[in-house]
Amino acid sequence: MFLIADCGATKCDWAASDGNNTNIFSGNGFNPVHTGVEAMEKAVSQAAAGNVDPGTIDEIFFYGAGCIGGDASDKVQGVLAKIFPSAKIDTYSDLVGAGRALFKTDNGIAAILGTGCNSGVYVDGNITEHIPPMGYILGDEGSGASIGKRLVNAIYKREIPDTYRQMFERECMIGYDDVIYGVYRSETPAQFLASLVPFICDHIGDNIFRNLVLTEFDLFFNRNIIRLNRPKNFGIGFVGSIAYNFADILKDAARFHGLSIYSILQRPIQRLAEYHNEIKKL
Repeated sequence: MFLIADCGATKCDWAASDGNNTNIFSGNGFNPVHTGVEAMEKAVSQAAAGNVDPGTIDEIFFYGAGCIGGDASDKVQGVLAKIFPSAKIDTYSDLVGAGRALFKTDNGIAAILGTGCNSGVYVDGNITEHIPPMGYILGDEGSGASIGKRLVNAIYKREIPDTYRQMFERECMIGYDDVIYGVYRSETPAQFLASLVPFICDHIGDNIFRNLVLTEFDLFFNRNIIRLNRPKNFGIGFVGSIAYNFADILKDAARFHGLSIYSILQRPIQRLAEYHNEIKKL
């Protein structure tokens, strides 16, 4: 039996398959660049409990934010080897996972818009070129974290009427001090900022919030797609909750840049399971 993980900073989706039947379940996510080993072990163990027998897993394909080799990938390998001692373990970036879920054995431009962002050229099962997202402080344009950051800036820098601040604080049950704590003192500031996005979803009919999201998507295409050396016949596909929940605005932003979107997946785990099942049968 093999196990697949699609792990983001906020949530990790898992699929256990014997080639015929697939069991999909979810748990807490993590980024090994920022998350300690104990927290990673806890997240994996809790997800596995009641969903899969670790002793039956002989192969793992782990796709995760931050898994681009080096210490981060080594940390993931160590955690998985401890919990699944009989398994052969392969780790890949979440962008490779996005490409395989979106295009399988075809080629295209793979993009992620979730808590963070990423994008790259997907050819023959791997990413051949990409522009580094640089994280929520320096980049991650269009992501949940970046949209959340733009939202609180607009509210507390008085770029929008004060009635919106009152509405935000009432509905989210937080104030300025809570925002400062969440960004500068919590262990997961990107996740905190992304957690504010449902407020925008609830009010997306208001042009103030629609334009806020549109501005972020415009930045994403400018900085992460347009500058890729990409074949013009390659379609662009997206995975992630931000892309899925704001699909209409994302498509508008793409059209502005003369681009069309091939597909948008909220959760790539099912397609990843299909990909590996198909590869194993070749």
